[in-house]
Amino acid sequence: MGQVTVTALRAVSLPESQNGIAAQQQRAAKQAVASAVHVLNESGIAGSGREVTYSTDSATKKLIIQIVDKQSGDVIVQWPSEYGLQVAQEYQKDYPVK
Repeated sequence: MGQVTVTALRAVSLPESQNGIAAQQQRAAKQAVASAVHVLNESGIAGSGREVTYSTDSATKKLIIQIVDKQSGDVIVQWPSEYGLQVAQEYQKDYPVK
């Protein structure tokens, strides 16, 4: 079974003003997450008939990790939770990034 580091699962938010370096770092971070998810799925750690998926929340731009039932597509568990995403979205409304 492969190892997954916490660093590989962190979402990276970088300022758009540093386009070249920021874009490279974002690509590297996305590759690290994709690789970590692949290792998790290959190891079977999520359980039989389940898979780990990742995406980005459109409103908050936060990384979402889910364990999904392969057959039904139902989300079994998600990090951060829906509630956590709602709190982040409300915070961003109250304190927008300038």
